[in-house]
Amino acid sequence: MQAVMDSIEKGNTNESLQSFLDSMSDSLGNGYGYNIEDLDKLPSYQNTGGCSLDSLKNLSSSALNNAYKQLTSSVNGSTAQINAAVSKAAKKYGVDEALIHSIIKNESSYNQYAVSSAGAMGLMQLMPVNCKEDGVSDPFNIEQNIEGGTKQLKKYLQMYNGNIEMSLMAYNAGQGTVARRGVTSVNDLYKMPKETQNYVKKVMATYKSLL
Repeated sequence: MQAVMDSIEKGNTNESLQSFLDSMSDSLGNGYGYNIEDLDKLPSYQNTGGCSLDSLKNLSSSALNNAYKQLTSSVNGSTAQINAAVSKAAKKYGVDEALIHSIIKNESSYNQYAVSSAGAMGLMQLMPVNCKEDGVSDPFNIEQNIEGGTKQLKKYLQMYNGNIEMSLMAYNAGQGTVARRGVTSVNDLYKMPKETQNYVKKVMATYKSLL
């Protein structure tokens, strides 16, 4: 099992590891087919680089599924450092890791030095005012940027009673724009600028693909 976890930590996305985790995620998540005692029957088990069957059997299904999600994030372009920062911020603010990754993917495509024409900076594309509000002194620092962006996202999730689409509208266009345009539910998305409409749809598509 150490070989699998080492590969995930290093951002290794080789096909054999992907295949193995796909098989494990499907079998454990769906509740049928292979069970924990049948791991050695999985075709992909033979290509996992020396993982022992005994060590795999000691893992819970939740641990394996978590490992699978981490790998999925790496496939989309993140790194071990970004994954660690996302996990830390997600735990601190109670925000789904997959949602944070989805925002990063669509905001900056995992480019920590990205700068938009409007002046948004870093992985989660923080504006200068956001940096000031959230205590971010270096928006190009991975940990600071993700900490600030997740804090901002959490604020919107609380403001809109956990509604992800509404929170994404505010994250992209600002809560003032949401209010001025009379947006009170996801059904009012059409009232937002076209850019925001597309943004929400793209982030939600990425988010659903990671669940």
